[in-house]
Amino acid sequence: MEAYQHYPTYASRYLKIQTMDGKKVNYRFNEIQNILEEIVTDIEKNTGFIRAFILKARREGVSTYFTGRFFWKTANQKNRYSCLVTHEPEASDFLFKMQKRYHDNLPPEFKPATKYNNTKMLEFNTKDGTGLDSAIRVGTAGKSDFGSAQLIHYLHLSEVSKWPAENQSALLISLLQCVPKEKDTAVVYESTAKGIGGEFYNGFWACRYVYDIYLDKGKPAWRRRINSNAKPDNEYCSIFIPWFVFAKYQMQPELGFRRTREEEDLAKVHGLTDRHLKWRRWAIENLCKGSADLFKQEYPSTPREAFLSSGRPMFDNIKVEALMRAARPPKAKYEVMLSNGSCVFNKDGRLWVWQEPVRGRGYVIGADVAEGLEHGDFNSADVIDQLTGIQVAHWHGHIAPDLFGVLLMWIARRYNSAWIVPERNNHGLMTVTKLTDLNYRYVYAERVIDPPNRPRKRYGWLTTKTSKFPIIDNLAAEIRQGTHGIQCYHTFEEMLSFKQKNDGTLGAEEGMWDDRVMSIAIAKYVRMRLPLLAQENQQQVVRPRVQLEPQQPYESWEAFT
Repeated sequence: MEAYQHYPTYASRYLKIQTMDGKKVNYRFNEIQNILEEIVTDIEKNTGFIRAFILKARREGVSTYFTGRFFWKTANQKNRYSCLVTHEPEASDFLFKMQKRYHDNLPPEFKPATKYNNTKMLEFNTKDGTGLDSAIRVGTAGKSDFGSAQLIHYLHLSEVSKWPAENQSALLISLLQCVPKEKDTAVVYESTAKGIGGEFYNGFWACRYVYDIYLDKGKPAWRRRINSNAKPDNEYCSIFIPWFVFAKYQMQPELGFRRTREEEDLAKVHGLTDRHLKWRRWAIENLCKGSADLFKQEYPSTPREAFLSSGRPMFDNIKVEALMRAARPPKAKYEVMLSNGSCVFNKDGRLWVWQEPVRGRGYVIGADVAEGLEHGDFNSADVIDQLTGIQVAHWHGHIAPDLFGVLLMWIARRYNSAWIVPERNNHGLMTVTKLTDLNYRYVYAERVIDPPNRPRKRYGWLTTKTSKFPIIDNLAAEIRQGTHGIQCYHTFEEMLSFKQKNDGTLGAEEGMWDDRVMSIAIAKYVRMRLPLLAQENQQQVVRPRVQLEPQQPYESWEAFT
């Protein structure tokens, strides 16, 4: 393969970088850049272009990787245009100097003719226009209309979380219109974190495809999964790079080094050694003013840890992260037909099943009800084994409240006429009403004392500031004790952002979801307060049939891992 056709080879032979001690050396990838190359290659193989949000720790070489990559693309092809935008002029100058250093140190046979070489642009062309007619341009996020009317093939957006808040949205709209939806194009957001909210925060969590980087027997590795909360049309990938996969972030511990309990937990979850933990202690004290919270922002172990927020986590996050790693995909995915309750096998089905109904078993369904709008909260339902509390199935998606009642009835009938415990707040009242209209018998009801009248039934679960605490406390206790029986990766994922806020309320932090947490918490809390109905129901159960229709095989790009 010709060197100019392969980025790692081209970089190591022809590109020069400057080291911390001021030396110019050949650009050879570090372990972070090697794994980025693998991921970027995987993305291009599946889509033909790159659309990515990259959340990183400090000084891992991400900016260097993309400045080099886009220089390689632009300086070796005709009619290709790169654009680099950073948060401040000093950063723009620094990264553009990398591009100029690449250019200035190229061997003559690889150096394209250059028409302009100034502080804002490198244009590869001749005066008579017979050159590459390609260019690299740099800008700063101070102008809201920078990039208007340009053609951009490779767009590098650096430290987006630090862009002026008043310019972020308008500037990104201006720039994104310039990038055609064609093969061999790229839009890359890369940034460290800076609190909750903003274009980078929202964009990172909205990505459809997720790349996790982790340590596998001490070596960096990656895996891909689908963010089921993301809209199907979202073509962006999120890539998170934790601090501990960078080999430089290690130090030799002193004799007698002893781990704290927190360090021991971190080591178990992430596969860390004493060398990692020693560097972490040193960095907290010397780089982060003694603040462990600041270390988490600048050198995060997980994406949620990076975006610092106020409030007290309701779940043991280290334990939850370990449970996420151990979570397994469902055995089957179905789409439930509301007309007759049949379950059609579908690789994108919203009913995830880990265990089919077992004769003689009782089940409980907890349901969190939303408005059903595509841009709003999700509806969520969890089926648990009433005796053991093990999660056997889960439904998640957008659906109108009344149709959610129909859906819950069919799922309940499938699982031995299970108890249904729907939230009756707001739109939930319509779901409860629909279940009543359908004459479904086993809907959870509370007895309400109503003097001087007889006690009356109130169907459904009422979530209030008061009732929320016991169901969440119960769920948190099951997580601590290891008795939760939860199977769903995304349920654990929601737990990481579920907090007691500064005003005393419970819920997900800004931009996050808690529908799955609420549906499983309701089911868990109520299950031991209901009579077992399975034996009584066995004689009358008529389960909706399962249609195992021929489907296209799972493609790796869509696979859940």
